[in-house]
Amino acid sequence: MDFDSSTKVPLDASSAFTILLPAIATYFVTALLAILPGKVLIRRALLPLTLLCILRAVMYLDVSGGDPKKAHANQAFGLVMFMMSMRSIGWGILSGHVKASPGSEAGLNKRELSTSRRAVLLNASDLAFGFRELGWQGPSKPKTLLQGQPAQSQTHFLRKATFSGVLHLALCDFLQFGMQWFEPDSIGAPIGGSIFDPSLPCFKRYLRSTFISILFGGSIYVATQTVYLFFSVFGVAILRQSPNQWPPLFHSPWCSASLRELWGDRWHHLNRNYMIIVAARPLKRIAGEWCGLIGAFALSGLLHDLGLRAVGRGSDFVAVFGFFFMMGVGVIVESLWARWANKSVSGVYGWLWTSGWVALWGNGLVNAWLIRGAAAGSMVPDPVRPSKLVLSFIYYLAGTVT
Repeated sequence: MDFDSSTKVPLDASSAFTILLPAIATYFVTALLAILPGKVLIRRALLPLTLLCILRAVMYLDVSGGDPKKAHANQAFGLVMFMMSMRSIGWGILSGHVKASPGSEAGLNKRELSTSRRAVLLNASDLAFGFRELGWQGPSKPKTLLQGQPAQSQTHFLRKATFSGVLHLALCDFLQFGMQWFEPDSIGAPIGGSIFDPSLPCFKRYLRSTFISILFGGSIYVATQTVYLFFSVFGVAILRQSPNQWPPLFHSPWCSASLRELWGDRWHHLNRNYMIIVAARPLKRIAGEWCGLIGAFALSGLLHDLGLRAVGRGSDFVAVFGFFFMMGVGVIVESLWARWANKSVSGVYGWLWTSGWVALWGNGLVNAWLIRGAAAGSMVPDPVRPSKLVLSFIYYLAGTVT
């Protein structure tokens, strides 16, 4: 499936009301029905309409503001929409209703559900728009989330999150500038360009492509962290949420000594629940644990491929889907190694294995994105980009010295 950019319309008041609102509204109603007992048939009947409205939003909305450098904002929008569709499917699969976790804010509201419309709406909002459905029972949570976070005041949390958000925003800009510096007229331009330079010898060619891939992967990590941090500031400062509702999104993924540790615990888990409910659990029942594992990674590959297609420039299915599929294969290889060697992958050799496997398949994934202009934009407007301000200051000092 390809999304034709010529059919997209700008996001404005009219398109927001006629295209975006129906997608959000049907999704929210699905979440509302998911927390209410005895509404299984109704929410399953609503599911096709919800998916249709979400697909329509991805196909016809352009959230880039008409700026070619920001075309990949449509990719981020597409991924959010597909996440909503998968969550809706996950709620539709459940034979009962979604239950709040004991002790959570949603759990405290549970007592009022039968008498308070406000409690019902608050819980539906928490389920629908919560980043990781942390207040709700579901598939097992990563161990790092179960360790609990030290208690902290709202003031301390806001000061720390704001400072960290600004720092991450600046770091993201420097990483993006680093990619754009390599090839300003191709990789750094909306037209895009390949990370593979055919004029270089094989070793230098892949050394260069791997370095660019590391920059791009780092920018994805930092950009995701930045958005999460600023959302946490909004949630705590404006919505008066508890800091405990915003635990760390990542857990030092660069320290991973195995693929299972990287994807199972250290990387973000924004997609965890629905990948288990929609893909891993059903396939595990049908064909065993490894099939369920591959299914979860395959679903992630499909979603990222569709997200890239939302830009309107096609995709490279083999490279994008293949990266995630091979991550699942790598986890199975680790399981086979553990059985054969009677010890799990860990330590320095585990880190080298993990880094090498991700880099090997990551080159193709990054190339598929950058060849379609993913490195052209910036999270910061050009006049105030930290990287360009620092560069201008360096030029100024050089000119003063000479």
